Amino acid sequence: MEIKKKISILFFCFLTGINFTGAQILADGDRAGLLQTTGSIYPSQQLNSKGLNLYVGGYMNYHFDDKYSFRGDIYQFIGAQSKPGYINDHLQVQAGFMRYFPYKRLDPFVGLQVGFSAIQTNERSERIYNSAFAVKAGVNYHVYKFFYFFLECQYIHQTDPWHARPLDQFMGTGGLGFQLPCKNVRQ
Repeated sequence: MEIKKKISILFFCFLTGINFTGAQILADGDRAGLLQTTGSIYPSQQLNSKGLNLYVGGYMNYHFDDKYSFRGDIYQFIGAQSKPGYINDHLQVQAGFMRYFPYKRLDPFVGLQVGFSAIQTNERSERIYNSAFAVKAGVNYHVYKFFYFFLECQYIHQTDPWHARPLDQFMGTGGLGFQLPCKNVRQ
């Protein structure tokens, strides 16, 4: 599936979620029932090679408690800074739990995720599926009941399909996210 279709599907899912939830007040520090989504460009540094990789991706995050959430991420490789790069095509899907430390409108967080990775390198044409593990840390700042700023970084561990070495990456991103209170959260 080409990248334009993937982005369109993510955007459609977000718009569908907006239609089924009403506008409610988001109290400072109250996050239970909050649904967050975002899309961004993720610069990534492979730790075993030089050069910067670029991914387009996003996540959907549901707060089932004021301090805990379940989050799913997806990332698609779009290019490398150095040509030719080691990676030719790479899709990552991850899911896991985040722990928040809310203070008024500020939400620092840490989290762990597991997932899978579909990777094709420039050395071989086969696509290999393997597992991935990620450790995340970041901060959200809630600007308005429907918007927040985010800044995060993550370390992703996975194995290289062709060499006896890890294909570890360090990713970071930031931007504007969208959020919807999905249950009655009042001040």
